[in-house]
Amino acid sequence: MIDAPSSLVLMGEMPVWSSIDTWIILTSSLVAAASAIPGCFLFLRKQSMIADALTHAALPGVVIAFILAGYLQAFGVFAGDSGWAFRQSMMFGGAMVAGLLTAYLIEWVAASGWIRGDAAMGVVFTTLFAIGLILLRQFADKSDVDLECVLYGQLDTIGLARGVPPEALTCAVILVINIVLVTVLFKELLLTTFDPQLAGTLGLRPKWMHYGLMTVTTATIVTAFEVVGSILAIGMLVIPPSTAFFISRRLRPMILVSMGAGVSACVLGHLAAITLPGPITQALGLPQVESVTTAGAIVITATLQMLVAMMIGPERGILVDRFRAAGQTAR
Repeated sequence: MIDAPSSLVLMGEMPVWSSIDTWIILTSSLVAAASAIPGCFLFLRKQSMIADALTHAALPGVVIAFILAGYLQAFGVFAGDSGWAFRQSMMFGGAMVAGLLTAYLIEWVAASGWIRGDAAMGVVFTTLFAIGLILLRQFADKSDVDLECVLYGQLDTIGLARGVPPEALTCAVILVINIVLVTVLFKELLLTTFDPQLAGTLGLRPKWMHYGLMTVTTATIVTAFEVVGSILAIGMLVIPPSTAFFISRRLRPMILVSMGAGVSACVLGHLAAITLPGPITQALGLPQVESVTTAGAIVITATLQMLVAMMIGPERGILVDRFRAAGQTAR
């Protein structure tokens, strides 16, 4: 996908910013900010890679819901003019069911003691993902499901139509929901994250809080991966919280820093995707590439931010810790 068309309009040598660029940055920033909230709790619970499992395991739910919606429309359950909204709702619901089923199966297999927790995650999500691929292949000729769209999203095409893109509105709604939930349930999430035994003695039911967090994470992922693709959806849940970990030791500032890191990665990543490939390929004598996919550039930018924080982060940066240790030794 390195030949994705640039959204910049060229006038001579001067690039002109277009509305497509604005919508791409705004939508991806909404995704990043929404993902950072549950991502911080997953990071502190050492469950960050469950985002990868939920993203892939949602595929069979999406495919089954889409096929079922097609049969319902064929039997006249809903009219054709409302088909798009009905299909989208069913696909979202199917992905949610598949995601929650994945979280439950991972917990069940790990608790059974048959295999380790990380292996349980791998077994469950690869099995469900394989089922989704088989279903998609089997019914590809009978439906309009686009595998590339399901796997890679449609970030580079957001804003082509007139008006406010529905993807941006959906991502904004998810961001607001996540902010409200983490504000209302902050103490409960804090206790169940750092001391689940104490939370249990206080009657907070850590298992229910865990499944509540999985529900929020699944809803965020399902919204994100259809818009920005699975790579960016997973990256925004994992990388910005990792960056914030080296900058702050307190949970509230960590969440805010994580959201800021995700948004800045989206802005800088898109700018890099549409400006750097041309000069770099020309300097290296390679075939000219005007732009690269924005999602990939955002993830690379977020990773570079994390590496910088890892080295010079004020709380846990490697160089900062060595400087402090050297100062204490000198005393």
